[in-house]
Amino acid sequence: MPSEVAPSAIRDFINKELIDLGVEEDALDADARFDELDIDSLDVADLMTSIKRDYGVVIPRRDLVGITLGQLVERVVSERAAGAQEAAGAE
Repeated sequence: MPSEVAPSAIRDFINKELIDLGVEEDALDADARFDELDIDSLDVADLMTSIKRDYGVVIPRRDLVGITLGQLVERVVSERAAGAQEAAGAE
C-alpha cells in the first residue's frame, strides 16, 4: 500500500523535475498552466514516467491540457489515495 505523501512534497518533486527539464523556476507556481510551460512532448513523457515511478500514478498526456501545476499535484494526491483505498479493500 502506498504511504501517505504530503501535497507539498509532490509539488516540490514536480517542480524539481520541471527545473531539471529546463523550465525556469520563476514560471513554477500553482496557477501556471502545464501546457504553457516551455517543454516538449519528450519532456512531458519523462515527467510522467518519473511520477509513475515515484508515486505509482499514471496520468495520460491528454489530461494535462489546460490544467495548472496545482491541479496536477491534486491529481497525483487523489490518485495515490484512490490506489491506497483499492489496495486496502483487496486485503
